[in-house]
Amino acid sequence: MATAKSLLLLLLLALVALTPSPSAASPLKNLNSDILHIVLQLFGFPPGLIPEPVESFTASIASLCPPTVSFTIHFKEPCYVTYVYPNYFAPVFTGKITFGKISEMRGHKDQLPSTGEWTDMYDVIAVGEKLVFNFATDTVMYNRTQFEEVKTCTYGPVIPDPPIELISQLPMMSAE
Repeated sequence: MATAKSLLLLLLLALVALTPSPSAASPLKNLNSDILHIVLQLFGFPPGLIPEPVESFTASIASLCPPTVSFTIHFKEPCYVTYVYPNYFAPVFTGKITFGKISEMRGHKDQLPSTGEWTDMYDVIAVGEKLVFNFATDTVMYNRTQFEEVKTCTYGPVIPDPPIELISQLPMMSAE
């Protein structure tokens, strides 16, 4: 008898195979968003974590055990949406999703009320009826019902990423 995980994996593989390519005809644009929101739900997340409209998205199997998918989402322009506080999605948003966790995210920032600064979000973890959001400088938890509704993007300017310094480029500290 097939286990729930193997059935999930088969369904996921079918969805990945059916994922429209970025060159697909324009009537498939809503299909991109619909499939993406179904994939979110299959992995234990509410559909509203990713706003509309999604220009295109691609997914590929990163690991079979546990089932993990690498994804790339393309928005027409930089996208802003407010959930609890303002969120920014770059024109290209990438990451990995496994059941109950979205990780390795690039191209997503939130404006935290504590500082007013735009802060990188690194991962989201589903814990029962809560979602835990881990940022570069903070961790917050919200009820998942706040993300059931799929919101619509407002387009705006790009928020540039700060320069990334390699550890070897940082000033040397003395142990004295």
